[in-house]
Amino acid sequence: MTQIYREENNIYEFDFSTAVWSTDRIHEIYQSNGVKLLSDVDFAVETENEILLVEYKNANIPGAVNPGQFDPANQKMENKIAYKFYDSWIYLRAIEKRKPIAYVYILEYPNGDVVTRKRVRNQITDLLPFQLQKIPEMKEKMITDFEVLSIDEWNQHKKYGAFPIRKITK
Repeated sequence: MTQIYREENNIYEFDFSTAVWSTDRIHEIYQSNGVKLLSDVDFAVETENEILLVEYKNANIPGAVNPGQFDPANQKMENKIAYKFYDSWIYLRAIEKRKPIAYVYILEYPNGDVVTRKRVRNQITDLLPFQLQKIPEMKEKMITDFEVLSIDEWNQHKKYGAFPIRKITK
């Protein structure tokens, strides 16, 4: 079974072939089993040491609807990205994936840069369970890290670069 996935616009592929396990089917599983309330990340990837939850949004592609209107700092968008973590976490626990979880949001949009991605990261970080997992009752961390990266930053990253994102050539 291949671990190379195409994003929904068929412009980029994500190569997780060196991963222990990966899936792009959480959405399909939820929808086909009557769990339409839950949302999910685009990819879940297991490495030797952790699980990566990967969400991908790209308003810099041909055919993107109103790319100039895309606002990743919109509160509804930030909430949605946070919900995707929690709802995907439920799936991982149900299939007994118990490794530490890092969440990566790959974000491309007009005029996007390091500064705006950091601002988006900081806003969404406040919506994730980093503070919750500090209480004594929490015996297990739900999340270890959250990053917002461009495709280039992902590909050049020491850890994530092992799973390249490539433009599909026709």
